Amino acid sequence: MIERMSKITLLVDEGRSKETLKDLRKLGVLHVRPLQNPPSGDMSAIGTLLENARNALAILGDTAEIKQKNDKKPDAVISRILEIRAKRDELLREQEMLKDVLSWYDAWSRVSLEDLIALEKDGCYIRLYRVPPAEWKELSKNGKVFLLEESKTALKIAFVSDDPDEALDYRPVALPELSHTDASARLKETGSGIEAGTKELARMKSYAGILRDRIAALEKEHQFAAVQNGLGLKEEIAYLQGFVPADEAAAIETAAAKHGWGYVEEEPELTDNPPTKLKNAKWIRIIQPVFDFLGTVPGYREKDISMFFLIFFSVFVAMIIGDAGYGTIFFLGAVFATVKTRKSGGKMPLAVILLYVLSIATMTWGAITGTWFGSAAIAGIPFFKAMIIPEITSFPEVFPGLTVNPQDRVMLICFILAVIQLGLASIINFIENLPRLKAFEHAGWFALTVGLFTLVLNLVLGMAMPAFALPLIGAGFAGIVIFGKQEPGKNFFKGILSGFGGAFNTFLDAISSFSNIISYIRLFAVGMASVAIASSFNDIAAPMMHGPAIVAGVVVLLIGHGLNIVMGLLSVIVHGIRLNMLEFSGQLGLEWTGYKYEPFNEK
Repeated sequence: MIERMSKITLLVDEGRSKETLKDLRKLGVLHVRPLQNPPSGDMSAIGTLLENARNALAILGDTAEIKQKNDKKPDAVISRILEIRAKRDELLREQEMLKDVLSWYDAWSRVSLEDLIALEKDGCYIRLYRVPPAEWKELSKNGKVFLLEESKTALKIAFVSDDPDEALDYRPVALPELSHTDASARLKETGSGIEAGTKELARMKSYAGILRDRIAALEKEHQFAAVQNGLGLKEEIAYLQGFVPADEAAAIETAAAKHGWGYVEEEPELTDNPPTKLKNAKWIRIIQPVFDFLGTVPGYREKDISMFFLIFFSVFVAMIIGDAGYGTIFFLGAVFATVKTRKSGGKMPLAVILLYVLSIATMTWGAITGTWFGSAAIAGIPFFKAMIIPEITSFPEVFPGLTVNPQDRVMLICFILAVIQLGLASIINFIENLPRLKAFEHAGWFALTVGLFTLVLNLVLGMAMPAFALPLIGAGFAGIVIFGKQEPGKNFFKGILSGFGGAFNTFLDAISSFSNIISYIRLFAVGMASVAIASSFNDIAAPMMHGPAIVAGVVVLLIGHGLNIVMGLLSVIVHGIRLNMLEFSGQLGLEWTGYKYEPFNEK
């Protein structure tokens, strides 16, 4: 759930503002809202130092296992790292330029720049040209033109003259500024310089620890400067505003009494935009890494769908990946991460717990559909066959007497998930809007969703529509039109007229709702595609799995299934997350307009 926030205003003597901010930072509960924007020169300088420190650490790369050294000042280390990187980048650019110069000489048969310059001093001027082959017949009549190289697309020619101003009617080829000898020597020097810079940066990885400490200190300093520069000032009184979870507001009141701050606590106004702090049970919080990855936060006045997101996301991932073998690999990855975390004495990351949940869900779906690395042979093994639900199996050939089409059954499951998730959104909206008349708009949406669900089953799966389907669709549409514009204090009949005025838009939304239900078939389509890809690679490798060719067969399997896993993970992002973030959230009216609660604190 989203925690209720209190709006806090603190007032202190201007001369004590810095001391007050230090006390407030130790308290660590107030999310401060700047009251003025322009940063000071000091803050800009801190920002530059912080950016340089982060860049320096990024240049060093993955240094998690490198021990810290403390024999150098961090700012000197940062400057040296950036200096080495800048010099190395400059050498890399020069190296590319020199390679281009040498390529030019190779293309022109190692023409000697020194000889060309020497000939010019003796009054012999040579110009190089590229010309179309069709022009050679005419050019060959000129005794001063010599053919150097011929190809189907162009001719390389030289024009020799004792007149410095005489030239052909073509654009001459520009000569390099460096000779081949000089360019080769300089290329060797740049290579040595790049290698030396790379080695020095590798040695400086040992300073990663002090860089991390410096970044932490600068972040703390930067945050303090941002808050300090955001203070309001009036008649020697400094004041600030912010938000604190209502349950923790007492800490502000106690500190205000202790330090003599002026203090006002109030409910956020509708024009305020408080930060969002989610407070959920531990089993629900495991979905937080997904929200962090997406960078999405529900608005303060929106709904928290963490629990529903977790449940449906787990099902979607299981159906999209769809393979118990792949799920087993993910599970082993979670076990490996657990062992590594325990050895380091760290706390189990939420992402690892989520990986356990998703891998178990994937293994379960894969087992009941008989999908183990896309192999029908494995599905036919008695142990694995016993776990299969024949009506939804990926390999109907394992059950010769099967009388239903498993693909139709899986599509039916997809559409049932659609009506459950979208219908749930309408029910949540209905309950939240009670006792207002507008709540019945969402009852209309629920009826419309159920009716459209039966229509989808008829059109896609050929199932007969029940007699109540069309009346239910009509009743749902009417409920949306009649109650959609009802507002407190508004005449009921005026609300109906407003609803009829927007009936066409409602009709378009109804069509959109129909397409939303259809879109859940992506779970079936992506899952079946994964099975087909895995089976194809198995078929390619099968003839190789004996004799010396077995090595090639294993390589084909590793590449094929590895690629399939990567594609499955991408599909989870594209499809599994989309159904929650767009279809479900859209039905709820959730726009993810919030930002995270980040209190002003020591870290």
